[in-house]
Amino acid sequence: MHYQNHPLRHELKYRISYADYVELRSRALSFMKHDAHGSDGKYFIRSMYLDDIYCSNYNEKSDGVSRRRKYRIRIYDLSREVIKFEIKDKFDSYISKSSSVITYDQCRSILRGDFGFVGDMIRHNTDNGKEKALRMGYIDCATKILRPIVAVDYDREVFICDEGNVRMTFDMNLRAGQGSGDLFDPHLPTVPAYENGMMILEVKYDDFLPRFVSKMLCPLPLWQSAQSKFAMCCLAQTNYLGKVIY
Repeated sequence: MHYQNHPLRHELKYRISYADYVELRSRALSFMKHDAHGSDGKYFIRSMYLDDIYCSNYNEKSDGVSRRRKYRIRIYDLSREVIKFEIKDKFDSYISKSSSVITYDQCRSILRGDFGFVGDMIRHNTDNGKEKALRMGYIDCATKILRPIVAVDYDREVFICDEGNVRMTFDMNLRAGQGSGDLFDPHLPTVPAYENGMMILEVKYDDFLPRFVSKMLCPLPLWQSAQSKFAMCCLAQTNYLGKVIY
């Protein structure tokens, strides 16, 4: 199943405790392998989400709109080497993600609301039509006037398996930072956005979930829900500051 030539993937999210994490991690070590990135599959993620002046993306999530889109710039371990502009489309329990690798200067331009370099790229077709995320972002951000709204910080541990193209992630220490802050600032002020001791388990896969993965999850009383890190960080920022910084 595809959407705009991108494969649709299943996405399951669970709210888990640290005890659940320890048990699931021990099982995953027996049947899956760590992601090759980071140290033993662990790394720090910071995403800067974009939204319009009406906080439309946040409100659509809060209102339970089944089909919605989010825009973000994502970095890993605060490095400037790999910077991604991403568009994530959500269709109930399915997701589709478009991603373009951008430079540090391009990143700073987008955060200022300047997509001019993408317009030049489109006019001269210097990307041969391959940078679909940037092309879609150029239209959406220009018409909706998207700006940075919230920084989302967390530590992630990733397990993968080839069967079903499964990606199991444990996201912990979720924190919210101001969208007006420096994306690469190691001292960016943040506030906790999730209950102490709790974390988020995400299971993503293509057409089928291998039986051994589902059996790993079954013995635990896991609570499946729409755990949106973006929405939780927007709420945490609002509760702390009294408003979302646009």
